[in-house]
Amino acid sequence: SAENVYYRASKITPEKRAIALGQRGAFRGSTVWLTGLSGAGKSTIAFALEEYIVSKGLPAYCLDGDNIRCGLNRNLG
Repeated sequence: SAENVYYRASKITPEKRAIALGQRGAFRGSTVWLTGLSGAGKSTIAFALEEYIVSKGLPAYCLDGDNIRCGLNRNLG
């Protein structure tokens, strides 16, 4: 496994996420894709955006590449 992969916990609790989903169950959804150089701040921006969207009562979930590599795909490198 890669040595420079670090798990980063979401600031959105399951309770906050459930509240957002309950209020906006008909929300159709969208995707925001951030690209850039390593260390450019993509994860920082993504988690801040997730927190902002949920604070507005909309469901949001950040799929950070490092987090995915620490979970289901941990043996893929």
